[in-house]
This record gives sequence, C-alpha cells and structure tokens, in this order.
Amino acid sequence: MKSRVIFALVILGLGLSTIKANAATTINTDDSPAANKPAGTMLVKGSEKQFAHFVEHKANKFTKKADWQNFMSVVSLYNQNPVAILSLDADSRMKFNDANAQLTKELAKGTNNADASRWANQADQTARMINLLWNVETEASKVTDTE
Repeated sequence: MKSRVIFALVILGLGLSTIKANAATTINTDDSPAANKPAGTMLVKGSEKQFAHFVEHKANKFTKKADWQNFMSVVSLYNQNPVAILSLDADSRMKFNDANAQLTKELAKGTNNADASRWANQADQTARMINLLWNVETEASKVTDTE
C-alpha cells in the first residue's frame, strides 16, 4: 500500500514538473501585459543551475553559508531521483526547510527585481513539492503502521 501511494505521488510530481518545465522553457514573444507575469514553475533539471548562478551573483554572501549548500543538495537530489529524497532523515529535512526560509528572506531583499521574484516563486514551488512528498510518505507510513 505504502509503495503504491509513493509511486503514484512520484508519477504525479514528475508529470506536473514536466508540464511546468515545458511551459517555462518556451520562448515568449508576447508583448501583452500578461506576458510579464512570472510562470509558476519549479526548479527542474537545468533551471536549478540557472537559479544557482542567479543567487551567486545577487546574494554572494549567502551562497557561502551551509544553508545554501543544504538547499541545493536536496533540490539536486530531487532532480536526480525524486524518490531518493524520501530517504533523508528528519534532521536533513529540517535543515532544508530552514535553508528555504533563509533563501526566501535573501530573495525578498530584491523585491523590486522581477527576476528575484520569479526565482523565489520557483524555489518556493519546489520546496512545497518536496515537503508534500515528505508529508505523504510520513502519512503513508502511519497508515501502514496501524494496519
């Protein structure tokens, strides 16, 4: 039962990531006001490297901290193999969430920057998906334990 739930969530997450990744990588030649709104995507393969490059230029001091390394290691692991993040211990999960909070604060400093806003949104969406997988895995293990 637990493996079926996890498998279904991973497939759902990958499907959503693929759909959103295609939307984020299309070339936009639309000059309407709606075209300037950031796409609600996640940090998927390739874009996490662009995100890292952006943060290294805009928040160089932050990238030298352990929080940055914790955040990027979990995001990279998620992009390589989404199921692998389920094996992270509670301490690593807590460090990731703390790092995400610090990253959000750093990116909020550039609130007048549209790029910072877009990257903050993508980082938040990615962190939410990772936490969703962790929460479902925890709930599935509780259901399995009670059976």
